[in-house]
Amino acid sequence: MAEQFTGDFHVVGTRDGSEPITAEFNVYQGAAATVAAGDLVAVNGSQAGYIIKAADGYSSDNTWVGMAVSASTEGVSTNGTVQVMYSPAGLIVRGVPTTPGSLAVTILNTAVTLDVNGGVQTVDETDTTKGVLRVVRYDSTNSTIDVDVPFQL
Repeated sequence: MAEQFTGDFHVVGTRDGSEPITAEFNVYQGAAATVAAGDLVAVNGSQAGYIIKAADGYSSDNTWVGMAVSASTEGVSTNGTVQVMYSPAGLIVRGVPTTPGSLAVTILNTAVTLDVNGGVQTVDETDTTKGVLRVVRYDSTNSTIDVDVPFQL
């Protein structure tokens, strides 16, 4: 499959080589368009039946869904939706590491967490505590990292 470029992350494939699935998910009201294309998303732990942009430190304690491919449509007082790409086998996405200087062969196949700073999601390649994003590849020249985002619904 061709790379699909969006915001903080973009899709580079799936764990088993199958085509990813895109589906509409609900986003709970409270603010306008809280999920952007390219954001990794997880189940909203406070509102059953809704998803949310994955926050700083999201780990194996959270239920992961995939990557948004559209902006969400919720508002301050209205629920909305967002298109999300996922794969039951695992969605491989490319993003930026929190600390590019830490990219080394020793991080391959380790499970790490998400870092969010100023609204920008990065892969915290040095945080393996309750890690869930499995490092598949890295490119130290271009400071990118590919991780497997599990579909856990």
